[in-house]
Amino acid sequence: MDNHPKKAPVTPISDESFEILIGIMGHFIELSKEFKAMLRRMLFEVTYGKGNTILSPGAKQNIVWFTIDGLLREISVDKDSYAEKTSWFWFALTFIYAIPGFFDQEPSQVKIKVVKDSKVIFISYDNWKILKDTFAETDKLTEKIRSDFEVARKQHANDIIDLSTTERYLKKEVELNLLFPYIQLKYIAEYMGMSTDTLGKLRRRFKNRQLPTV
Repeated sequence: MDNHPKKAPVTPISDESFEILIGIMGHFIELSKEFKAMLRRMLFEVTYGKGNTILSPGAKQNIVWFTIDGLLREISVDKDSYAEKTSWFWFALTFIYAIPGFFDQEPSQVKIKVVKDSKVIFISYDNWKILKDTFAETDKLTEKIRSDFEVARKQHANDIIDLSTTERYLKKEVELNLLFPYIQLKYIAEYMGMSTDTLGKLRRRFKNRQLPTV
């Protein structure tokens, strides 16, 4: 199957992973038992090791992933200079797909790389299309997932324009603390729209700050 590192063993989805996925999907819409039954037969899981690239620029994303655990980095690649820049991170319990990519089957403009061993669930485009043609709820679920992701990305882009570097840091502080142990400061700074030096100073400044409890 495309989009898989060759040495990553693929297995049918486990009961535990399926329940996690259905729980997340259930936050978007109510799912019929028939939909769940067909979906389960189409799902697989795999653990990608750190350093693997699961999507390359110019490739078609033939599968869409959902992270059970792990951390992945999206890298935008300039089509003329081939310069790379970190544009997004995926944490546990998130859907992973490029824009453009899986849903429109256009060549990817980004690279997706594993930065921490990551256990993921996946479904192929062909099987997603069967779900889409069989159950009307597939379109509704897909649009809600895509809308949620697009809102998050747009908000992040707006924050880079509208907020100061300190405001950005504090807004993303919980997320940043998850990134620091695994990601080079340079890559995090690219994602945050600030210099590596500025990010380093902010990290030192707020390192021992007590985060509010939810």
